[in-house]
Amino acid sequence: MRLLNTSSLELSTFQRQCPPYAILSHTWGDHEAPFEVFASKSGALHQVSRLRRKRYHKVTRASSLARSQGYQWIWIDTCCIDKSSSAELSEAINSMYTWYQRAGVCYAYLVDVDAPPVPGTGAADLLASLARSRWFTRGWTLQELVAPPSLEFYDRGWAPIGTKASLADAIEGITAIPAGILSSAWHALCAGDMAQQSLHLLSVAQRLSWAARRRTTRPEDIAYCLMGLFDVHMPLLYGEGEAKAFSRLQAEIARHTNDQSLFAWGGWLVDLPECERLLCYELFAPHPCCFADLGDVKATSRFSSALSWTPPFETPNDGYLRIKLRVGRNASARATGFMDDDHVAFLECEVRGEEDAVVGLFVRRLEDAGGVKRYVRVHRLLGKFPRKTALSYGIEDILLGALPRHIPRIDFQGMRRERTV
Repeated sequence: MRLLNTSSLELSTFQRQCPPYAILSHTWGDHEAPFEVFASKSGALHQVSRLRRKRYHKVTRASSLARSQGYQWIWIDTCCIDKSSSAELSEAINSMYTWYQRAGVCYAYLVDVDAPPVPGTGAADLLASLARSRWFTRGWTLQELVAPPSLEFYDRGWAPIGTKASLADAIEGITAIPAGILSSAWHALCAGDMAQQSLHLLSVAQRLSWAARRRTTRPEDIAYCLMGLFDVHMPLLYGEGEAKAFSRLQAEIARHTNDQSLFAWGGWLVDLPECERLLCYELFAPHPCCFADLGDVKATSRFSSALSWTPPFETPNDGYLRIKLRVGRNASARATGFMDDDHVAFLECEVRGEEDAVVGLFVRRLEDAGGVKRYVRVHRLLGKFPRKTALSYGIEDILLGALPRHIPRIDFQGMRRERTV
C-alpha cells in the first residue's frame, strides 16, 4: 500500500504494517493528481516534481487537513495507485474496502456543495444540497461511505459540514442505507473487520439496492465497486462489459452465501403493467437497478421456524443452479402468460413489514435432468405469497435456470422488444 506523506507530499510503500493514516473520498474531475507526479524522482527532477505537486489543491488541502489532525500519512486514489500496472490496479480495487475501513479518518470532499457561512443556519438548504451532490450518485463512493468508522464531510471550500454519524438520518433519506450502520455505535460494536462481516446481517438484495441508482465511468466498475460490501474478491476484466461483470459478482456472492434474496430481482407483479413484464434470459440480474425498490426484501432468519434454512446452493453449471427450494403450482391467473409459467418457486425471503408473506419466482417446469426436477424462470416478476401456501410444499433439490436465448424477447402483449437491462 502506498501512502502520501502529508508534509513532503512524497510517496512511500508499506508492505505489511501501515502507520495510522487518513484517507480521501471524492469524485473525479478534469485535473486530478496523477501518480507520475508524486512518484519518487532524483536530482533536478525531484525539485521540479515538488513544485508540480503543489498545483493539485485537492491533494494539498487534504494533506494539510490530515496533518492538522495529527496524521503523517494520507491515501488518495488518484496519486497513490500506479494505474499503468494492471496487477497493482487489481490489487488496489480488491483491497480498497479494507483500506477505507482501516483508515483513522475519511474526508469526503463534496465539490458541488456549499455549507452556509454561519453554522446552524440554512440547515434545510444544506440537506437539499447534499441530496443533489454527485458524490451520492457514484458507484465507488458507496463503499467509501459505509466502510470508514469515522467519516467527515467537507464542502467546496473545505468547510466542515458534519460527520456521517451526525448526518446519518439525512444520509439514510438520500441513500436508503440504514442510519444505524452509519452510526459510531455500529463501528464500536463491530470493531475492526467485524464491521464488514456484520453487513451479512443485511440481505444481499438490500445491499444491492443501495447501488441501484449509482453510476460509474467504466461499465464494469458498477460490479467491481461492490466487492467490498460482500467481502468477495475476483479478477478485473475490463472490456467484458457491465452485465458480465455484474453476473460474475453475483456468482461470487453465491459461492459465499445461501442468502436466496440474491435471486429476488425484477419487479413486483402488482406494480408492473403488462407491457413491462420482460422475459428472463439470465438467472442473475444484469445491473443493480434490477434491485431498485427491493431494499425491504430480507432473508428468512436462520433462527426462524417458519421456513427451514437450506444449505448453500451450488453455483451455475451450464446455465443452471443447484438449489433447494419449495416449488408449487401457480394458481394465479394474473401471472400466467403465453410462456405458461405454471409453477412458483418460493424463496426463503420475506418483505419487511409483511412477515406473513414470502417472495416467489414464476417458473416453468421442464423435463427432469438426471432425476432432478428442472425449472426456468420465465420473466422478471416477483410475487408475494402467503407463508402457509409456501409451507404446504416440501423442500426439493432442483435445477433452476432462465429462458434460452433463442426465444425472442416478446412481452405479454405479443410485441417484440429489444434486449435491454
